[in-house]
Formats: sequence, C-alpha cells, structure tokens
Amino acid sequence: RKDQRAAAYASADLPIPTVFEIGAALGGYFAIAPRAYGAPLESVDAQTWRTVMPSLVAALEAMRTADIAATSGFGGWDAHGQASSPSWSHHLLAVAEDTPDLRIHGWRRKLEAGSPAGSAAFAWGFAQLQRVVSDAIPRSLLHCDLMNRNVLVDGGRIAAIFDWGCARYGDHLYDLAWFEFWAPWHPNLDVARLRAALETRWQETGYVPDNLAPRLAACYLHIGLDHLAYNAHLGDWETLAATAARMKTLVEVTL
Repeated sequence: RKDQRAAAYASADLPIPTVFEIGAALGGYFAIAPRAYGAPLESVDAQTWRTVMPSLVAALEAMRTADIAATSGFGGWDAHGQASSPSWSHHLLAVAEDTPDLRIHGWRRKLEAGSPAGSAAFAWGFAQLQRVVSDAIPRSLLHCDLMNRNVLVDGGRIAAIFDWGCARYGDHLYDLAWFEFWAPWHPNLDVARLRAALETRWQETGYVPDNLAPRLAACYLHIGLDHLAYNAHLGDWETLAATAARMKTLVEVTL
C-alpha cells in the first residue's frame, strides 16, 4: 500500500513503479506492477557508480523537493500518507522504545543479556541523540532503505525505486546518512563522491542546509541505534558490534 501511495511522487527523476492492483490469493497476497529491469544499486562496479551518480542525485533531490503538503506528521507514514509522530525529534527519540506493538519487541532484554558492550553503546548513542536532535529541519519525503535491492540501475541511470515500507517524512539528510553509515559494507561505492555531487547540486540551486553537522549526526545516531536494536533481536552480535563502532566513529568525526 505504501508503494502504491509513493507512486504519486513518480517522475522522470524519481522512477517509482505504479502498483496497479493489490489483493489476496493462494493463502497470501499479491501486488501487480510493471516489470523493472536492472542491477541492484549497491552491486554496481566503481565505473557504473560514477556514471549513475547524476541520476542518483536527481532522485534524492526529487524526494527532498516532493510536494508533501497534503500529508502530516513525521516518521513512518501509512497507506494514506499520514504519519503519527508530531515532530522529527519525537520520531527519532522513539528508537529507545521497546513496546509490544513492535516487530522486534523484546530487543532491549536481548541486548542487555547478550551484549553488555552493545548495551553501553546504545546508552552512549541515545545520550548523544538527545543532545543533538532538533526539529529545525525541512520536512521531506524519505525512502530510508536505498540499498538492499530496492533501487535498480539500468543504462547508467536509476531505473526503479521500490519497497517504500521504511519510508518516512523528515530530514532529507537521512537518505545521505544511510549511504554514509553503510559505506564500509559496500567498498565498491564511492560515497564521498555522492556527498560531493549532492553538495554541488545544492550550490547550483542555491540551497544551503542549515546545521548540517548536527543534523547528520542525529541521522547517524538513529540509524545506528535502530540497528543495534534490530541486531539484538536477531542475536547477530558480530554485526551489532560493527554497527556500534561505525556509529561512534561517524559521530565523533562529525561533531
């Protein structure tokens, strides 16, 4: 349903496949959309990454400037395009909650029992997030998962962006922070080149993001904390330790 809703924002720069029909069948569900071709963005080689850069920057800018005036709230939005958090800070700070409605409910107990170091890293990160988080941000359309086979590249440009299940409203820097946070996991992607290309586009359009460093730090912290909780839920202590280290490094360098 969120992909169906997201298609309203589709454009030449933001190719979101139309979902024609959704329904139940064969004990499960189906969704029908046009076939999109291409290779997953995170799998491309260095040359293709450089070639696709203008298209990726255009897609990020199309999300930043998308008209979401008819929607409300911050954080994850529903099939009607409405989000429940009243502010960006409220959404980000909710990362510390472990309520029964969560898919990963019980993560905090698992974290404390399985990784005292991870639990300490979470406490450190959350204290940092409380210190830097701000509501002085532009409210934009975010995808929040532009890897994991959710973006296809074909002919040197972005061919399709789908799986909007993690999509939110909030600071557009979050999608840039996503690439920067996971850069060590994808050494084939020159993320510094993406950052430079995006900043060049901002300069060309006269856009200057205020308070860039603390806003990025808030995004890094939320991504890190969210995945500490997720990996505690999975019991993946190796990835949890690597995620904690990456979060700390990024925040210390940024602030």
